[in-house]
Amino acid sequence: MKSAEILRDVAQTLEDVEKRINSLKSLSDKNKQKALRLLDEARRNFLDLADNLVNDNEELANFFLKRAVRLKNNTTDKYIEKMGQKEYMKDVDLMNRYSKVAPYDFAGEVKVLRRTYFAFLAGMVPFYIVSGIFGPMYAFTALILIIPTLLAMLSMRKRGKLGLMLGFAVMPIPMVMGAFSIRYAFYAFNNPEELAKIAEAFGRSIGFAQGVVATVGVLGAATLILLGYASYMLYKHRHAFL
Repeated sequence: MKSAEILRDVAQTLEDVEKRINSLKSLSDKNKQKALRLLDEARRNFLDLADNLVNDNEELANFFLKRAVRLKNNTTDKYIEKMGQKEYMKDVDLMNRYSKVAPYDFAGEVKVLRRTYFAFLAGMVPFYIVSGIFGPMYAFTALILIIPTLLAMLSMRKRGKLGLMLGFAVMPIPMVMGAFSIRYAFYAFNNPEELAKIAEAFGRSIGFAQGVVATVGVLGAATLILLGYASYMLYKHRHAFL
């Protein structure tokens, strides 16, 4: 695949950058060591990717090469004195992040993210259902989370860091609600008076009330399991988001 050759060129360019860094006078020793560590990691990541390519994407590979060449051209004392060490280190860090993002596009790992997105969405749906069952206060709380949830989903699909942050921000309340729903289901099943109240509220039989309680417990468990899985996978694959 053509992409493999380009990715090796990226790695070679980063190796050239490392050589230039050693001769810089305007970069502190601390930043030199950090930059060399980040670039060495990025170089090895691109080389490993070139050897394990699944999807050919010349356009993206050329983008990485252009960024590597730009970093090489900017690895001069003149540039660092003009822009500052902080700005230069941002470019180095971004190159390292690109090397961690690349496998999701070239090595087929994006499929894992799709399962994670589904788990996130599927875990939020029962939360909204349960919140409606428990009453206005819980429903209002769920209503507040609708917009952040939608924004998180849209941004995550574009692999944006904002989506990742919003996802982590909205999941705790639904997970707590899921645990509460399970606890309530156990309580209601072991409390005839609670089942009688539910049956009276719906104007139906005790059997119907037991069905409602079971549904609440199952939905709570679904929320807890799916969002627990989604939060773990999002953290594990956090490098996929820029």
